[in-house]
Amino acid sequence: MTSDCARALVTGLCGQDGALLAARLLREGVEVVGTHRPQREPERWRLRELGIDAHPRLRVVALDPTDATACAALVASTHPKAVFHLAGQSRVAESFRDPVGSLAANGLSTVHLLEALRAHAPAAHFVLAASAEIFGLPERAPQDERTPAAARSPYGLSKLLAHAAVGSWRASYGLRASSAILFNHESELRDPAFVTRKISLGAARIALGRAQWIELGNLDARRDFGYAPDHVAAMAAMAARDTGDDYVLATGVAASVRDFATATFAAAGMPLDWFGEGADEVGVEHGSDRVRVRVDASLFRPVDAPLLVGDASKARRELGFAPSLDLAGLARRMFEADLARERA
Repeated sequence: MTSDCARALVTGLCGQDGALLAARLLREGVEVVGTHRPQREPERWRLRELGIDAHPRLRVVALDPTDATACAALVASTHPKAVFHLAGQSRVAESFRDPVGSLAANGLSTVHLLEALRAHAPAAHFVLAASAEIFGLPERAPQDERTPAAARSPYGLSKLLAHAAVGSWRASYGLRASSAILFNHESELRDPAFVTRKISLGAARIALGRAQWIELGNLDARRDFGYAPDHVAAMAAMAARDTGDDYVLATGVAASVRDFATATFAAAGMPLDWFGEGADEVGVEHGSDRVRVRVDASLFRPVDAPLLVGDASKARRELGFAPSLDLAGLARRMFEADLARERA
């Protein structure tokens, strides 16, 4: 994306992807209007860490994306050349507790924004942050843009509704609308509620003597762990294209939650040995009897795909997408960032 795009609207500005994307667009000379949830103070720590909190070309506004009138008013008043819809309910576990809310936050909000563009900014390029969870329990790996969607969790269904709406509005109304089918993408700015950040933050606190162990759920779940700035760069490239399309964004390499924990504790100088099975499995610091990882069966999801790994050949070919960190590099970067924060 270049400065030819005078203004971009980014929903979910204060989340990991929103903050990273805003920083990228601002570096390219784009004016950014970013949204946060109303009735609450935005969490601006990511903006501060990225050095953009007081940027003169950044405007932060409140928006409830489930409010059709509010969406239309914001698009009409900002005249964006690109809209990146990154806001929503982002936790699979939360979707089991509030399925209707998740469908509204992720699915209905997308329809409202597409309709707002159709009415007030039909030439703008709309980019959705979709999810690999739309594939449910896929029979084959890796998954690509042609893999049948069969969402199983309420979160997956909410993202599938949004993804399908993008395709429908593109076909029915000619909108320049694209869907980024995002596999797991992590960074130093990930929310602590996500398992990767829970691991990196826990390892940092253990390294400083502030905790003894962390508790995790399904250690066998295998995911495609990419680096969030790489995925954000691809979404910006999608918005620069003349036509809309769907793109899988993934590294093509699967690793288990256990693998991520192993890499993180290795970066912390606490290599792990694993003993036991299922809920009784533990990660013990090598050469000692110190348990660093325990399993909490209450953290298991009712429905959890054993393997999600993506084929991003199309994104590599058309967007120049290229993963920049392997699992060890990603784990180390996240651990070192959390260690620095905990020491500050």
